[in-house]
Amino acid sequence: MVGIEVVLDAGPIPYREMALYGDPELEHGLRHLGLEPLDSSYRLIEIPLTSVGDTLSMGRWQNMGTAYIDKVRAGVDFPPVVVMPTRSGWTLLDGVNRTHAYWVLGLQKVRAYDLIEASHVFL
Repeated sequence: MVGIEVVLDAGPIPYREMALYGDPELEHGLRHLGLEPLDSSYRLIEIPLTSVGDTLSMGRWQNMGTAYIDKVRAGVDFPPVVVMPTRSGWTLLDGVNRTHAYWVLGLQKVRAYDLIEASHVFL
């Protein structure tokens, strides 16, 4: 499924210039993968929501609440989710609540920062 994106900004967009700069959950996710957040860069893409592999299990996410759904319905413009390519599509690095809201509301496409470069953290 990777390759069906529409490139909105080919980047590289440094982490420091993203709307999500300083997001502790994103930084934790990157570090969990052994990547240094401050050395990561992205491109901005639009992808089919169904190409985000995490959406396959969203029907089982009963306890997500409706706060994000309500905000999307009200027109709140959230920052793009953050994804990383896999063999079968994209996986979320940040944006589970946003993605869940988009999925519940039946949105077809989502804006996403796609990780294109990062240095590895050596422990």
